[in-house]
Amino acid sequence: MLRVEWLVFVRQPRFVLLSLAPLVMALLSAFSQYVAAQVGLLYTTGYAFIVRTLNLYAVLFLPFLSVSLAAYLILAEFQWRTIRRPFVEHIPRTRFLLTKTAITGVVQGLLMLPYGLLTLALAAVLFGLQPVLFEDVELSVGQSLLRPLLAYGWIGLELFWVMLLSQMLALRTRNMLLAVLGGLLVFYGLMVFGESLPLPPLQWMIRFSTRLVEAKALAPLVAEGTRALAVWALLVAGTLGLHVRLFLRQDVTVA
Repeated sequence: MLRVEWLVFVRQPRFVLLSLAPLVMALLSAFSQYVAAQVGLLYTTGYAFIVRTLNLYAVLFLPFLSVSLAAYLILAEFQWRTIRRPFVEHIPRTRFLLTKTAITGVVQGLLMLPYGLLTLALAAVLFGLQPVLFEDVELSVGQSLLRPLLAYGWIGLELFWVMLLSQMLALRTRNMLLAVLGGLLVFYGLMVFGESLPLPPLQWMIRFSTRLVEAKALAPLVAEGTRALAVWALLVAGTLGLHVRLFLRQDVTVA
């Protein structure tokens, strides 16, 4: 069933174009920062370019793309009137949703990986990659690259959980706009207010991406990362469990 999802959704020309569209933004960002650096308006290193460019995409554009595609993976089944077909073929509803979850993770990876790789390549070619002086500690090239890449990946994990929430909302409402707005409201609400909520587990998860970039050394973050990852795993498992439970009782008749 995963192969069918890949052929039907991921290999479609429209999805390929949509997943590659952010690369244009990376190129435009690189061009503008390179020109500004050449005329003396901006001092940019490879490390600074990577941080700016990944953060711009991960905070402003990736959430919209991720949540929209996650909702579409579910709602397209209703639009094409194919939602009942797997069940007629005796495929359990739980397997159907787990397959959707797996393909959602694949979609998220395809939205993030090309952009991240192109950003690294542009940084190396246009600005160079040198050791970075971080406060009173000099970081090697590898250490300086690892920080923003890990933070970028962590935001992707947080978004994956929000994508599951959006899919659950899409199944319940069958409305693309409500599913997308609901997912984005959760994501940006957590980004803005998450650290001030009286919920320490959520605070551990939300602040971890910032800690990855700002901490003087990465080694002490292992314990924080383990704790944050545990919270994320519990949220994903709980959301997926609720998602399955609600879907088992849901009427999937197409109007």
